[in-house]
Amino acid sequence: MIGTALRSATEVQDFVRDQERVHVLGRGSKPALHPRPGAAPLADLSALRGIIEYQPSEYTVTVRAGTPVAEVAAALAEQGQYLPFDPLLPDCATIGGTVAGNLAGSRRYRYGGVRDFILGASVVDGAGRAFRVGGKVVKNSAGFDLSKFLVGSLGQYAIMTELTFKVFPDAPQFHSLSFHCEQLDDALAAIMFIGGSAFELDALDLLPADGGWTLLARLGGISETLSQRAERFAESVKRKTRTLEVRAVEEQNGLWNPLAGLDGASVVKVVLSPKQVTALDAHISQTQRRYGLGGNVAWVATDAIAELERALAKLGLRGLCLLGEVDRPVIGAPLEQQLSARVKSVLDPQGKLV
Repeated sequence: MIGTALRSATEVQDFVRDQERVHVLGRGSKPALHPRPGAAPLADLSALRGIIEYQPSEYTVTVRAGTPVAEVAAALAEQGQYLPFDPLLPDCATIGGTVAGNLAGSRRYRYGGVRDFILGASVVDGAGRAFRVGGKVVKNSAGFDLSKFLVGSLGQYAIMTELTFKVFPDAPQFHSLSFHCEQLDDALAAIMFIGGSAFELDALDLLPADGGWTLLARLGGISETLSQRAERFAESVKRKTRTLEVRAVEEQNGLWNPLAGLDGASVVKVVLSPKQVTALDAHISQTQRRYGLGGNVAWVATDAIAELERALAKLGLRGLCLLGEVDRPVIGAPLEQQLSARVKSVLDPQGKLV
């Protein structure tokens, strides 16, 4: 995809004013989110990059929307900090695309998602007006928080040019465990037990495996106590649930990447609850899939996107297509549009942003 490279908020304003329709592009790491060539002029924000302000002592960082996630993560890591919502596709995504797609990884399990950590944003709306929403501090005034409404908006309400996040100290060390379960119901029961226990996990994912299911759990902390905590956790899960084999797992690259190993024409994110996993899995048992965040999201790779869409619609679920060629990025059950339509009419009255 080739778009018009924009390097400042002023250039974004001018571009919006000059076009009848506009679609925002970061680095194109999630092609299914973008329209087909010729559908709308592309506003390429990949050159709108860089960290504007970082205050480690205040645990806040402000960056331009086109900044690669890897660049932000590296700067935070130098101070022992990180983005707790664990941005997906960290090697190729931009921070603006992460917010627009509401894309968090496995480590979101402990502290929450993108909405929980975005503090404010500078934006350009569909009329070419530039303004700021939210703030640059953790404590802010009450009221409708438009910056959080932009999360998952796919750039259809306003174009984000700068973003401010709160950050956390990262754990110095991790310990991952795998539990084997023969039945899906046993794995889900273990997830429910863990969620109600006193153990604070960094991540909790569920994967199909030969002869059953693998429940992956990750703990973080200081080396002096981490091994003992992991041992107590494993003993507790084994004692209270119908899990079988438990073993330590090497912290290798890709272990906690929810998209690792998913090979299909399309890759789709489905938001659900643990109670809906059994019904969904009955429809997608022939696909490659992984359940993250303790069963609150499914990552599905499929060569039959139409079949997946029908299954999601039947179950009242929606999916966000990240990879592959699709007619539209959101599939499945229809969205409630009342509030969205009202915000759209104010920020983009001419319907320019698509």
